[in-house]
Amino acid sequence: MPNFLGGIVSYPHGPGSGPAGGNPEWQPYSEPTVAGQPQFGQPGNPQYGQPGPGEAYQPYQAYPPQPGQWPGGQGGFGPGGGQPPRSRKPLIIGLIAGAALIVVVLVVTLVVTLGGGGSAGNPEAAVKTYLQALSDGDAQKALGVMKTPPSDLLLTDDVLKKQQAIAKIADIKIVDTNKGGDMATVQATYTFGDRKADETFMLHETGDSWRLDEGAVSLEMSASGDIPQLTAFGVPVDKEAKVYFFPGPMEWGSADKNFTVVDSKAKDFPMSAQAYFGVSQLTTELSGTGRNAVQSAVETYLDNCALSKQADASADKPGCEQNVYAYNAEPGSATWTAPTDLSKLEYRIGYDNPDEVSVNGQLPWSVTYRTTATSYRPAETKTEQDNEFMYGKVDLSADPPTYTAD
Repeated sequence: MPNFLGGIVSYPHGPGSGPAGGNPEWQPYSEPTVAGQPQFGQPGNPQYGQPGPGEAYQPYQAYPPQPGQWPGGQGGFGPGGGQPPRSRKPLIIGLIAGAALIVVVLVVTLVVTLGGGGSAGNPEAAVKTYLQALSDGDAQKALGVMKTPPSDLLLTDDVLKKQQAIAKIADIKIVDTNKGGDMATVQATYTFGDRKADETFMLHETGDSWRLDEGAVSLEMSASGDIPQLTAFGVPVDKEAKVYFFPGPMEWGSADKNFTVVDSKAKDFPMSAQAYFGVSQLTTELSGTGRNAVQSAVETYLDNCALSKQADASADKPGCEQNVYAYNAEPGSATWTAPTDLSKLEYRIGYDNPDEVSVNGQLPWSVTYRTTATSYRPAETKTEQDNEFMYGKVDLSADPPTYTAD
């Protein structure tokens, strides 16, 4: 039968064979005996609470005993001393380290799920990460949650920050998500500058990450041939077959100082990659530098023609067109005064070659000449006006630019 120390009562020699003629002999519980090794509670291996040879029985003591109460001597454990119980500090440290590891794993999981590190564990996180990255001017983060386009020439922090400086994305909200297998669509609303966007994004799952199918606007450059040295935020793009840029306003220009590029729909910039954008809305105009170059070429032409001494300037200045048709003018007597007001001239960039700028308009010339004397009329000095219509071209590619009359 069990006793209070967890042992059992046995009668090794039958009833009445225990101490005091019948009291059962106390035997602690022991594991089955292995040959050659003393076991717990067996002779040769006295245990805590069991008297050894020549020792008095020690009553059970509550754990832990006071100093000097360990069986077997001062501070010892077991007969003849021994090691005290192991400290619980390693266990506590292990538990703390394990808890810290769990926290780290949880944080990493949340970062991945919420789109940190260039990936997103669900469609909503991918779209939110993408739009927030655009707002923050973080091109690499946006690229991390979208299908990589063939060219990243304009997909840089520098360009993206310039776009956001013109019109910033804010108030991002995920409205709806439809998911089926490795495909999903996510509807999101946000403000883009002073405009409101309501866009639906298509995504696919790759491994354990979701990516937008389209995150950049694509632009075919084949129709931009009439725009000289086209640039986007100062980046040359005229040699590209196709360029990609993040949704938002763009600043188009020309590396040629004589031209500027006008976007007739600058305020209607694409608010998502699904929006259509073409170069047909871009037109080229003369910059202030270009206009001054054209006007300077015209003035050079006029000044040269003003040197003519003939009533028909083309007689001694080939290419000049002013003529008062004075058949009685004395040869070499004409003095021409070139027009100074050029405000009525029109300049137009050539359709096939922007460097060929057409010039047309009417300019008032003044000429003074002498007539030849006749038998019935003496020679006299006359001053006449010639409202000459100019029609020609200025070649801006020439150095210096030159005007040629057609």
